[in-house]
Amino acid sequence: MKDRRHDAKGHPATDGRDAHACRKGRRKKLIFCLIPCLLLIGTAGYFAGVDRQKDRDAQGRFGELAEAEAGREAAPAPAASSLPEDKKGREKKKEEANPDWIGWLKIRGTTISYPVMQRKGDSEYYLHRDFDGNYSFYGTPFLDIRCDTGSDNCFIYGHNINGGRMFGALHKYAGQDYYLEHPDMKVRFGEEKRSYEIVSVIQTTTASELYSFTDTGNWEEYRDSGEKILNGSLYPTKAGEEVRKEMERCSLEDFFRRYRFVSLSTCRSWVGKDARLLVIGAAEQQEMRGENENG
Repeated sequence: MKDRRHDAKGHPATDGRDAHACRKGRRKKLIFCLIPCLLLIGTAGYFAGVDRQKDRDAQGRFGELAEAEAGREAAPAPAASSLPEDKKGREKKKEEANPDWIGWLKIRGTTISYPVMQRKGDSEYYLHRDFDGNYSFYGTPFLDIRCDTGSDNCFIYGHNINGGRMFGALHKYAGQDYYLEHPDMKVRFGEEKRSYEIVSVIQTTTASELYSFTDTGNWEEYRDSGEKILNGSLYPTKAGEEVRKEMERCSLEDFFRRYRFVSLSTCRSWVGKDARLLVIGAAEQQEMRGENENG
């Protein structure tokens, strides 16, 4: 019978080959554990890089469109009849590049200067798509499908992105000083230019009755909706007080559709998934007509 060596505690001793095999086995296990982790980290890094590039591309596209919009404001396009045939074709092709592009939103002195989209029959098409229809976490501001550009109240939606990007900048309106510095907004729908003065800044939820006010043919409902807009504001605004005075001075019939409203809506995700912010502007119909006749 072979004699087996034992260690000091009486356990069978292992020779060098056994110890080497044990170490080798542990290294293999470690490698097998590390490989999936490294693959996971690498994959996550790759897709994060792809997303960052897509975001940069989307922001770059917005920049291109903003430059084109600025050029449009500075030098209005000549009438189609005065363009040569090849130029007419290029202009028509540019307009047809995306028929969902219906306008432009700008708040002077802020980061908000974006195209406004609307895909008929699909209320959330641009929620996570860029101007060209590609996936984008940022999305592109879009008009509620319940609205058209002549609605009593046009809802425009945009994401709240960290760093004040997209409609994230709207949250600065929670402070009245910011409103005083930026009291109005410009919206172009087609060839019609509108200047809206901010009448209300409201922190609310998606369950708010305010979201049901897009169009109404009823004098009393129109006035009631106007009162809810003004009464819900975090603070009074100069334009809001002027609208209130007109509301009190005029009969229901005279006040009916005296103003058109635009409501910029974004989320307050840190409060809750249904929490929303509304920055609402009003434009008097008569002033809108005068602005477009003179412009």
